[in-house]
Amino acid sequence: MLKIMLKNYLKIAFRSLLKNKVYSVINIAGLSVGMACCVLILFHVQDELSFDNFHENGDRIYRVALERIYPNHVNNYAIIPSGFAEVFASDLPEVKQSTRLLGFPNFTNIVEYEDQMFEERYVFFADSNFFDLFQYDILQGDVDAALRNPNTVILTESTTEKYFGDENPIGKTIQINDQDNEVAGVMQDIPDNSHMKFDFLASSTSLGFVQQPSYTSFSTYTYLELVEGATPEQVEAKIPDIVKRYASGQIERDLGLSYEEYTAAGNGYNYFLQAIGDIHLHSNLESEIKPNGSIIYVYILSSIAFVILVIAGINFVNLATARSSDRAREVGIRKVMGSPRSQLIRQFLSESAFISLISLVIAIGIIQIVLPVFNNLAGKQLSMDLFITGSTPFILLGFALVVGLLAGIYPAFYISSLQPVDVLKGKLRSKSGGLWLRNGLVVFQFAISIILISGTFVVFNQMDFIQNTRLGFDKENVIVIDRANNVEQIEAFKDELQRIPGVSEVAGASTVPGGIFFGIQFQQQGGADVLTTKGFTADDHFFETMEMNILKGRAFSEDFNDSLSIVLNQTAVQSLGIDNPIGTILQSSVTINTGTVLVPLTIVGVVEDFNFESLRAPITPLAILSTEGPLGFQVSLPVRFSNQNIQQTIAQIEDTWNEFAPGTLFSYSFLDNDLNAQYEAEQAAGNIFGVFAIVAIVIACVGLFGLAAFMAFQRTKEIGVRKVLGASVPNVILLLSKDFAKLVGIAFLIALPTAWLLMQNWLENFAYRTDLSLMTFVAAGIITLIIACITVSYQAISAALKNPVNSLRSE
Repeated sequence: MLKIMLKNYLKIAFRSLLKNKVYSVINIAGLSVGMACCVLILFHVQDELSFDNFHENGDRIYRVALERIYPNHVNNYAIIPSGFAEVFASDLPEVKQSTRLLGFPNFTNIVEYEDQMFEERYVFFADSNFFDLFQYDILQGDVDAALRNPNTVILTESTTEKYFGDENPIGKTIQINDQDNEVAGVMQDIPDNSHMKFDFLASSTSLGFVQQPSYTSFSTYTYLELVEGATPEQVEAKIPDIVKRYASGQIERDLGLSYEEYTAAGNGYNYFLQAIGDIHLHSNLESEIKPNGSIIYVYILSSIAFVILVIAGINFVNLATARSSDRAREVGIRKVMGSPRSQLIRQFLSESAFISLISLVIAIGIIQIVLPVFNNLAGKQLSMDLFITGSTPFILLGFALVVGLLAGIYPAFYISSLQPVDVLKGKLRSKSGGLWLRNGLVVFQFAISIILISGTFVVFNQMDFIQNTRLGFDKENVIVIDRANNVEQIEAFKDELQRIPGVSEVAGASTVPGGIFFGIQFQQQGGADVLTTKGFTADDHFFETMEMNILKGRAFSEDFNDSLSIVLNQTAVQSLGIDNPIGTILQSSVTINTGTVLVPLTIVGVVEDFNFESLRAPITPLAILSTEGPLGFQVSLPVRFSNQNIQQTIAQIEDTWNEFAPGTLFSYSFLDNDLNAQYEAEQAAGNIFGVFAIVAIVIACVGLFGLAAFMAFQRTKEIGVRKVLGASVPNVILLLSKDFAKLVGIAFLIALPTAWLLMQNWLENFAYRTDLSLMTFVAAGIITLIIACITVSYQAISAALKNPVNSLRSE
């Protein structure tokens, strides 16, 4: 009996679809696109939420991070001093074991095997117990012995194939930065949904400095596995005493201050634990292994998925209630013939479920077409395999049924409630029915569309602000040559580059804006206050090449011996509280071959503040030391060039490199591209928002098109009468369009404060940001109004151009 009933329901539903082809296409198209967007976003969100949930005992593994408090600012680091890993494991009963991982993803390593030479970024070093905490599959080799021996390395599976093909790599030797390393093992590739990423994992015993425990210099990613029942709060509560016990001696040795004096001056170390599963979405610290996601974007995308599906469902509800008069006679006759209301409700719900299932099939086809584009926008590797694995097909089927039933529940109850007497007497048309509901839903659709469009505008305005704001230096027309430390005659090399046509300036430095800076502490001679800054080394031509502005004193110069000179930025000078800093001597502890010595450095210049880090962070104190001094080293060479014959200029630079550093890879990048890459997450989010804003308004307009067509049909006789009485075509178009324009206006008034608050909160993630402009939101409203008017005008023009004789001839 049930089978026959379902068959009849489906048969009637199919006939209804064929009878009303236009409305069926509109409903199915809207639901299909809405479902496709929703499913795509949900799989993206599922992937974001799955990071690092594959580790055994992952609920007890934590990374130790640091909130470093300075007298005038605070920095948060993903790396901590190397000495604490062993201390935490030995001194804290809550810690079962600890391990360290060390690497610099922004640093380019040169890996050689036989006649092959490659640039590799993800070369990391790990302690021998790394695989005790992280159970990655070891495919070849003795992993227990591998990381215990110096100059051994474990390769990932894809790296092994890249270097050795089908050969057995175990026991073979590869060179990493001119250091021989024996391949001791092959492991599985690190999954994409991990906050870690490395292709080479070498033994930390190869690094001499790691064997000398430090408690103040940040260098290693440190992970703890807690014993069962222990909480991170218990560990965090005990860390301050451990820090004081082990770091105080080093601070006193380096600065001549007691730990109490050091902290009283405004310095502090707050170590905290991050659950490994929370790192990807909840951590945006300095020196992250790779760019993390954001729980904020997960919330936003989830909301977008929901509202797009709701917009598609609103189309269904609007068209169903608007067409209720078409189904009224059917309902009236069936009720007169004895059909109970419950049967009618089941019939209408089965129709909506049938439409939803058809829409799901089409949505999967849409996903297959657009998935590569979505992956490119979101930086993901999602595949169609997700749709055929495990319980996913059943989840999608249930999803479609739920969407269909939710979208159809109001029309089913509304239409089935119509009274046969009113229907058969023709009184239905005079009732307002679902007019208020339809108008309210249209307002909701366009309010969401305006919010998405204005949000997209604000994101792109911020990206434009980032790319075009004055950073305190000129980032355009600069390439940065990497690994200049491979050139033995560095000064002669720079002189040769300067002679190349098209090259205007050449400089040397340990890093460039956007790169990695070291930390350094100073004391004013005869004072107790400590100035902690970030720093880097630069040569005599750096400030000129980068077009930085020296406010006081001078830059480093060939006319002076600057081995003990230092240039500070404005913020550092303000932190010192000195009106005239030129000539002031600052003392700093510097570690050289003979040990740690106190070096007096004289301030010779003050440079205008420049954004050496991301615009998310405010400018902090910065010290620039000369490459002639004890810390002097040059890894990066910024080269300013003219806009003409760029490729020819770069080719000549490469030829010069090959003369001075034969057998080594020439590597360079454009400075502006490197700086813009810091905002990949925001750029991806802006692209995604823009695409789905367009999708949302298209779906809303599809529904509006159907609604306008129906309203024009209902007012056919009215339009005929008005035209006979002298109404022009523009008058009729205005008559049919103004009601929808009013709804868009109401939607704008609702969307404006909501969008303003949302985007104001988003901009607070940036220390330097564009100003919100009312015109941005007005433009979003105007665009939405124009699109809505164009959508409605087609039906309005069609109705206005009809011959009034035909309109009045019959119902």
